[in-house]
Amino acid sequence: MFGLKSLLRRPPARPEALWLDEPDALARVERAPVSEAAKQAARDLIVDGFTVLRGAIPGELCQQVIDDYARYGAENADYVAANLDELAREKRLVNFHHWSKAEEAIATDAGVMSVLDFLFGERACVYTSLTFKYGTQQPIHRDTPHFATWPGSRFFGVWTALEDTPPEAGPLMYVRGGHRFPVEPRPVFEAVQTEHPDWTREDQLNLALDRWNGLIIQQAPDHGELVVAPIRRGDVAIWHPQLPHGGSPAQDPTRTRWSVVVHCAPEGVQVHQHDRFFTHAGPGAPPDRYRFREAHGRKIALAGEVAYQA
Repeated sequence: MFGLKSLLRRPPARPEALWLDEPDALARVERAPVSEAAKQAARDLIVDGFTVLRGAIPGELCQQVIDDYARYGAENADYVAANLDELAREKRLVNFHHWSKAEEAIATDAGVMSVLDFLFGERACVYTSLTFKYGTQQPIHRDTPHFATWPGSRFFGVWTALEDTPPEAGPLMYVRGGHRFPVEPRPVFEAVQTEHPDWTREDQLNLALDRWNGLIIQQAPDHGELVVAPIRRGDVAIWHPQLPHGGSPAQDPTRTRWSVVVHCAPEGVQVHQHDRFFTHAGPGAPPDRYRFREAHGRKIALAGEVAYQA
């Protein structure tokens, strides 16, 4: 695999860019000594910002995660009951891969990880995960404030459908080609600081995040069409770190949409949150935030416990 270094590890012309974003990226894909599946994933991400690895995860393993989730709920009934939304549905569960061996196996799947190695141009690892029983119905957004890296764009969302996703459950949606337009975070935060100098840092950051998200929602329709992704059990969707995406409205909010999204980065790159996204200056990365354990030959970040999250 790492005979690819001479092909892919040369410094990008723009330090914030993945090699996928460089002008010669499609030509570099064709020269790469990797599988056709990896090449097609790269082509899709270059052009559309989104790709699907069909049937990458066995259905039995998907079902095991659902069974593990039920077992976790039975063993932690009071905690689950305290973390229901207004429709009495469980919220999303963070870092379930630390509890479920089946989800850990999905997160570190050798075939998917080899594709990510190619897409990053270096060895991939697992940062965090989110497990969903229901669709998010989340507005169009970019993940970058919550998964900020130095160099930039060293992150992929890797979303596995644990069951078929029917229209009534609120499928994943994205803006095709919407990963190309820039929205700089620093000017947004500086404007908030100027307008509200007496606010706490936390309040300033939260308003900056709201405004930045608003800019993404406002500008994304000018850069591509909105696409609803048809995804079946065992399919793995990967999106570009700058891709605007979300959860389409659920026609039946009680219908499950079992899925897990694993957040992945290169082994040598730490992932930071929105405070650093808006405030960190300088070419170097902020201090490291977490350590790692290993499973299935891959590093897994120790970046938070298993917990429900709104």
